[in-house]
Amino acid sequence: MGSQEAKLKKVLGLGDLMGIAMGQVIGVGIMALMGVAIGMTGKAVVLAFVVSSVFTCITIIPLTIMSTTMPTTGAQYRYSSLLLSPKIGFFWMLLFIFSKVTIAVYAISFAQYLQGLVPDIPIMPAAFVILTVLYITNMIGVKTAAVVEKIMVLVLLLALGIFLAYGLPATNFAEVFNPKEMFPSGFIGFFTAVGLLAFATGGATSIAELGGEMKNPGRDIPLTIFGTTLGVGVLYALMAIVGVGVLPIAEVANKPLTDVARTILPGPLFLFFMIGGALFALATTLNALLTWVTKGMIIACEDGWLPKSLGVVNKKHGTPHRLLTLFYIIGVIPIIGGVSLDTISKLGLGVLLFAGIIPVIAVTQLPKKYPELYAKSKFKLPPKMLTAVVLVSILLLAFQSTLMIMTLPVKIMIGAILYMIAAGIYVNIVKRKVPVVEMEEHFEVIPLAAEVEESTTFN
Repeated sequence: MGSQEAKLKKVLGLGDLMGIAMGQVIGVGIMALMGVAIGMTGKAVVLAFVVSSVFTCITIIPLTIMSTTMPTTGAQYRYSSLLLSPKIGFFWMLLFIFSKVTIAVYAISFAQYLQGLVPDIPIMPAAFVILTVLYITNMIGVKTAAVVEKIMVLVLLLALGIFLAYGLPATNFAEVFNPKEMFPSGFIGFFTAVGLLAFATGGATSIAELGGEMKNPGRDIPLTIFGTTLGVGVLYALMAIVGVGVLPIAEVANKPLTDVARTILPGPLFLFFMIGGALFALATTLNALLTWVTKGMIIACEDGWLPKSLGVVNKKHGTPHRLLTLFYIIGVIPIIGGVSLDTISKLGLGVLLFAGIIPVIAVTQLPKKYPELYAKSKFKLPPKMLTAVVLVSILLLAFQSTLMIMTLPVKIMIGAILYMIAAGIYVNIVKRKVPVVEMEEHFEVIPLAAEVEESTTFN
């Protein structure tokens, strides 16, 4: 096991993981992007949330199987490297790093809701401050961040419960599915909204990156991923019904939920919803993201793709302070650049969905290379069924990624494509030692001799 990874502490239980996952999932998708999705597909946004949740439940199966069978730190990078090749693994990592421009989305959305409470607060400084505060929180340690996350999630769920308690009785259900106000942009608009709402429904898989810091990963990973995804999917559908059933579409399209909340809630409860609901939703998502986002890069630095000094873990707090700083900078750049939420979201999510195809393909090799380990897994599928799920997942991810990237401004779309090409060139130029045996020892697997020989030919 890599020396820096060994410094990470196994302190996360099921409650911690549920808090991190719910904090990751309940956030920018519902609070900031619902209005954008309504603008794309009108009152069909409720259906878009349902379809997005179904897509998510399908596409998370492969990663859940791998992370349950072989729990580890930096899961998607490590699986792609071990089961496909180190080059492919680091290609995934480079795409993943680029996709984290979405860190700015959470901070900017937080600032927008804060401005709804205090109109004089400027967006850019407020976004910068919240990102900085949570960056410092995560520098102190993952357990501290997890405790903060659980507290904020409890307040958040209470605030959302109040929103629904007042909002559902005030909803005009006859108008929620008014066909005249559905699909204003047709097929493309609807499925672009479905893809964009993957921000809202797909975040629970991020806890797989924390496998090396879990007390009981084999049990807790599938429980957390599927429990959170299904539970939050129901919550989102209900909130979408309120979002389009209280005010006219023209008053909610491309806007946050502020006006809906102001209409249905008394003054004190509106204030509580804005702080405990909207602001905490965005803060918990950003906090959860900073908790897990560095894990794969720690392993990549140990593997020699990047300077090892970049992945050093602080001995006192057990946190990768330099990598945290790197992602902090990645989040700050779009804030300073004044890039729109719509553009940042489509750019980051489009690249991330494309990158997600790689670990999905990798899972097909798991029962072939490690049949004994796969047979002992607490969550698995028969090989033929697994192959079918993988094929469907690849099609869904490719379709959604294409919609995201192709609807970007031309200059940004070209820039994203050029980055992907440059990433492919980089992994074929950089020379490194192959740590495949080290990775296999981490999983306590003894592969066939032919597999070791084949694996060690990668360069």
